[in-house]
Amino acid sequence: MITGMQEVIDVMTKAKADLDKNGGLKQVVFVACGGSLISSYPARYLLDQEGSIRVQAYNSSEFVNATPKNIDKNTLVIGTSTKATPETVEALQRAKERGAVTIGLSGFADSLTAQTAHYYITYYHADEWYQEPGLVHCNSQGTALKLAFWLLKEYDHYADYDKAMEAFEQMPEIYGRAYQKVKADAAKFAMTYKDDVIWNVMSSGAAWEVSYADAFCFFQEMQTVHCVPIHAGEYFHGAFETCDKDLAILLFKSVGRTRPLDERAERFLEKFGGHHWIIDAEELGMGQLDPSVGEYFNAMMMHPISKQFISAMADIRMHPMSYRRYMWKFEY
Repeated sequence: MITGMQEVIDVMTKAKADLDKNGGLKQVVFVACGGSLISSYPARYLLDQEGSIRVQAYNSSEFVNATPKNIDKNTLVIGTSTKATPETVEALQRAKERGAVTIGLSGFADSLTAQTAHYYITYYHADEWYQEPGLVHCNSQGTALKLAFWLLKEYDHYADYDKAMEAFEQMPEIYGRAYQKVKADAAKFAMTYKDDVIWNVMSSGAAWEVSYADAFCFFQEMQTVHCVPIHAGEYFHGAFETCDKDLAILLFKSVGRTRPLDERAERFLEKFGGHHWIIDAEELGMGQLDPSVGEYFNAMMMHPISKQFISAMADIRMHPMSYRRYMWKFEY
């Protein structure tokens, strides 16, 4: 069995028993902030595409201050925070007050996130996790995706569950090869873009997670540069008017059904851009996964690959990924 899956099964079996006592599961709601919130996007995308369960996601603070009226005993609320983001802890408390069954996804079993929820699942959380291929699906994103596949199997009799588990088994080897393959490209990327302070990042499908996380976490939070996340399908409805030969643009090309969206953006950039970089999941080996499930693993590959690229740029810029101006330093 893949690493971490037994813990998911054990916890979700208990949560399902509670929901069954309450009359069943009506909806799944993810609450978190920043990178923890977007880490659930591939799981949410999967459930929307393949399942019948209603799926929602909220910034934790918004959930607390504007709690949806439909949060009740038939709701599963999943709160994610590596340690204990106060808003996420409060969101889990609010969900419990409404009668929802709650699960905390956290890096620590003794965190307030884990201890506030009815049940918890731990994930691997070290900053340099992306350097160890065997851990590629052991972070918060991979844990949420495992949970989502389990929900599909239990509630929708998902036919491709075994193929998904095989894909999890394949990912460490596929990512390990890709991680080594792009080392020279990461160095070239770093030298090419070290002076850029305005970025666009684009993707589609489950890989939208990568654009959001790169923009808000890697570029803005960790590199203190402006970055706009753009859905590849939305690029031609406004954002493409800012394109020119000097604008730094990073495009992620997925495998799967939304690849034509990325290819359209690529064609435009080849014609009107000139300062863009493309990371292609197909070239990284993602085509080896079964096509029925492969697209749901795009972000699992491209998120750590993008961190490899941006970390290389951080080294050239002498701007550590750990640097912050305000975070953890002031009350805000």
